[in-house]
Amino acid sequence: MTRRDSFLAETAPSFDVRHIRAASLLAALIIAALFALQPTTARAESCWSVLRYDKDGNVANQTQCGDPEVTDDGSDGKVETIRKEVEPHQVLLLNPPVGTETRLRQMGYHVLDKMEIQRLDVRVWLVETPQEVEMREALKTLRLNFPGLTIDTNDMMDLSSSGQAAKPVSLPYDRQTVGWGEVPATCGRGVKIGMVDGAVDTEHPALKGQKLHYRSFLKAGHKATAYDHGTAVAVMLVGKPGVDGQPGGLLPGADLYAANIFEIRYGKKKGNLAAMLRAIDWFVDNRVPLINMSIAGSYNKVMEIVLTRMAENGIIAVAAAGNNGPSAHPAWPAAHKNVFAVTAIDRRRDIYRFANQGDYIDFAAPGVNIRTLTPEGPKDQSGTSFAAPYVTGMVAIHLMSGYPADVDRIRKSLQRYSNDLGDSGRDSVYGWGLIRLQPNCK
Repeated sequence: MTRRDSFLAETAPSFDVRHIRAASLLAALIIAALFALQPTTARAESCWSVLRYDKDGNVANQTQCGDPEVTDDGSDGKVETIRKEVEPHQVLLLNPPVGTETRLRQMGYHVLDKMEIQRLDVRVWLVETPQEVEMREALKTLRLNFPGLTIDTNDMMDLSSSGQAAKPVSLPYDRQTVGWGEVPATCGRGVKIGMVDGAVDTEHPALKGQKLHYRSFLKAGHKATAYDHGTAVAVMLVGKPGVDGQPGGLLPGADLYAANIFEIRYGKKKGNLAAMLRAIDWFVDNRVPLINMSIAGSYNKVMEIVLTRMAENGIIAVAAAGNNGPSAHPAWPAAHKNVFAVTAIDRRRDIYRFANQGDYIDFAAPGVNIRTLTPEGPKDQSGTSFAAPYVTGMVAIHLMSGYPADVDRIRKSLQRYSNDLGDSGRDSVYGWGLIRLQPNCK
C-alpha cells in the first residue's frame, strides 16, 4: 500500500481501488478536456441594498442601484438581477497602480485600509466613498477614472446556518453517515486547516489544549458574535474527543487557524468581504493549505479573483452551499469553480429543505440537526455550514496522504468515494452525492 492510500480507508465494501488504477490517468485527461470545452458562464452584475437598520435591527431603508449592469448568461438570452447587501460608502479596489491614492483624495475618496497578500500577488484597498454620493454613482465614477481596474462593493457575508431545524433525531447519525468513525486524538497531526467563521470560545473544554490559533479581524471597538456557530465548527474540525459524550473533531490533532469576521450590526450577525480578505492574508502568512468557509454571500469581482489566486497558489477552499432555498442564486464563495461547494442532507439522506441548489454543488454531507458543542452546551444545529467540515476533513486527509493541492485532482478522487444521490451522476441538488471516507489514523 502506498503512503497516499495508507491514509484513505474506503467504507463502501464493493469498492476496490485496484480496479481503477490502470484507468485513472486516462480518466483524468478526459475530464480535463471536458472542463476545457465547457463555456464560462457569465456573471450578472447586480443591484444591491445598502445595509441600513433602525434601532430595532429592522431594515429601515434600502438604496437600490437603479438600472443594473447585467450580462447575458450565454444560453437562452435571459438576464438575471441579483440583489445583495453591501457596506454603505465602501468599495474595494484590486491592485491599484501608483498614484491612485493621490487621485482618490483629489476626488473626495478616502483609503480606509490597505491589504496585501504577497504570495497571491494581491493588493486590495478598502475605500470610503463620499457620503453624499450614492453607490451606483460612486462605482460609475471610479470605473471611468480608473479604467481596467477591478472595483466592486464591500459585500456583506452571512453564516450558512439556519434557526429552523427538522424534528429532533435520537441518534448522532452524522459520523455514521460519512463512515468516519472514531479517530485517535493525534489524527491530523501535521496538517493546517483555516476557518473563516464566527467567534470561537477558546476556553471551551473541547478546544482548550488543542492546536487552536484564533484571531478576530474586526475593527477596534466592534463586538464579535456568532460564538455558537464558530465554536461548533471549530469543534467539528479539531475538537477534543470525549467532551460531553461527543466523538470530538474529525482531525483533532490538526492545527486550526480560526478567523472571526462576524460582528453585531444593529442586532444582526454580519461579516464583510474586507474582513475575509484580512483572514486570508493571515492564512497565507502561516502557510495554511486548506480553508473551511461556512459562510455565504453574493458574487463579487474582487472575491472571484482572490479565490482564483488562492487555487493557483495551492490553497484549497471548501465552502457551504448556502441556505436560501432551492431557487436562490448561487452562494459565494461556494460558487467559484475552484471551491468545493457542500450541501446538506439529513439522516434519511434527503436534501436539507433550505439548501441552495445549482450546477455549482459538488458534494453532500450531513447537515441537519447536527449535535454540536457550543459555549452554552450541546446544541442541535442545521445548515450547509455544518456539512462543509466533513468535506474539509476529507480534503485534508488527501493532503496528508501526499496528494498535491490541486482542486481538480482531489475533486476527481472524492468522486470515487461518493454515493450517488438523486438523479444519476452529478446533479444540481446533491452534486456528486455523499462521500463516505475515513482516515487510517494510528
